[in-house]
Amino acid sequence: MRKQLNLLREFLWMILISGLLFCCGRASAQVLPEYSAFPSSSFGVQVGIQGIGLQGSYSFWSQFNARVGFNTVPNVNIKYNGRDLQLNRTSVYAIADWQPLYGQGEWLARKWYISTGIAYYFSNSLYREGIGSVPNYTIYMSKVRPYIGTGLGNIRLFKNIGMRTDLGWYIPTSSATSTYEDKAGKVSNGLRGLLPGLNSAVTIYVKF
Repeated sequence: MRKQLNLLREFLWMILISGLLFCCGRASAQVLPEYSAFPSSSFGVQVGIQGIGLQGSYSFWSQFNARVGFNTVPNVNIKYNGRDLQLNRTSVYAIADWQPLYGQGEWLARKWYISTGIAYYFSNSLYREGIGSVPNYTIYMSKVRPYIGTGLGNIRLFKNIGMRTDLGWYIPTSSATSTYEDKAGKVSNGLRGLLPGLNSAVTIYVKF
């Protein structure tokens, strides 16, 4: 009988200790910072140099995230040096993100990620009004472009609304061509060659 009482007492102590550890664990978990740069899933609006569009994301494992979306540039004419200039651009893309510093408590470590992916442009051309002996011409730019970039994510605005920022480059896989002489050089050489693929964007999303 005494042995049974001792066993019962030890069992109750184990339950009590387990309960205390569980409560302490919950209390500790509630004060831990949010380490992930990605919401579990999200859907939002992106605005940037590549245009305006929609983007969805899904986080798999703790350090990785996948995104798909599309961008388009509104079909508007602008005046540049007194002549019409029009960009025609619509694309879809898939991007994978990796958070290298996951698990560290600093703000930058909890928000910073690097990205790689690919985009396909249904249209990616620049129309330019001619002048004098130069006729109107169109420059056609690479449609398939790998992507590299970086950004900050899971920036909470309020409740379930968050924000991510991106900075990167969609790399051309073919040379630009022009309907008139060598005008393609305007979007292929030096800094001008970087600008068509530059991606600087902000996404406001609802996370689920």
